[in-house]
Amino acid sequence: MTYKNSKQRELILEYMQGINAHVSAEEIYENINKEEKKISLATVYRNLGILEDLQKVKKIALPQERYVYDKTCNPHYHFYCEKCKTLYDLDEPYKLELDKTISDNEVIGKIDGHDIIFKGVCRNCK
Repeated sequence: MTYKNSKQRELILEYMQGINAHVSAEEIYENINKEEKKISLATVYRNLGILEDLQKVKKIALPQERYVYDKTCNPHYHFYCEKCKTLYDLDEPYKLELDKTISDNEVIGKIDGHDIIFKGVCRNCK
């Protein structure tokens, strides 16, 4: 699908590229509005959906039933600290061969990729 450029989408993308964290739509909304730039929460959600379609951001489901967005769209793994609730990018090679191994299972027709979130306690919280 083709989308027209929008100032709001550029504002969200600029914000995402300027941070080094995984953030929720609500956090994006709050932080952009702190900068004296006005944008509604509905506009943030709508544009995050478009940015996800354009593969500019990736939506990640966290264990406590909320979503955060990641500016890194290439396949990679994550670690979720169950104590401080922080999601970390892991600098580990993405294992494409895992898709092949799992796809050999008789119930699976086609695998398009995989997302793995390791859970535990980070070094800062230990």
